Amino acid sequence: MSVGLRMFLLVAALLAGAVVLTRIRKAKMQIEDSVFWVLSAMLFILLAAFPPLIYRLTEFFGVQSPANLLFLLVIAILFMKVFSLSLKVSLLEEKLSSLAQSVALRERFAEEAKENREEKD
Repeated sequence: MSVGLRMFLLVAALLAGAVVLTRIRKAKMQIEDSVFWVLSAMLFILLAAFPPLIYRLTEFFGVQSPANLLFLLVIAILFMKVFSLSLKVSLLEEKLSSLAQSVALRERFAEEAKENREEKD
C-alpha cells in the first residue's frame, strides 16, 4: 500500500473520529450510531498503521492489490450501514403509521363524545 494511501486513510479516519466525537458532545448524534463510525475509523487507522496486515488479507482473499481490497472493504462496510439504516427507516415508518392511526381514533372518539354531550343538553 502506498504511503499516500496510508496517509489518506490515517487523516480521513482521524477526521471522521473527531467529527463523530464533536457531534456526540453536542448531542447531535446518538451513541449507537457513533459506535459504527468510531469502529470504522479505528479499523482504518489499524490498516494504515500496520500495512503488512492489509497485504496478508489481500493474499488471503485473493484480491489483486491492497487498494482494491480496501475499496471492497469500504463498500462492504457502507453496504451494511445502508442496510441497517433501511431497517431503522422501515421500523420508524411502521411506528409513524401506528401513531397516526392512534391519534386519528382518539380525535374521532373525542368528537363523538362531544356530540353526545351536546345532544344530551
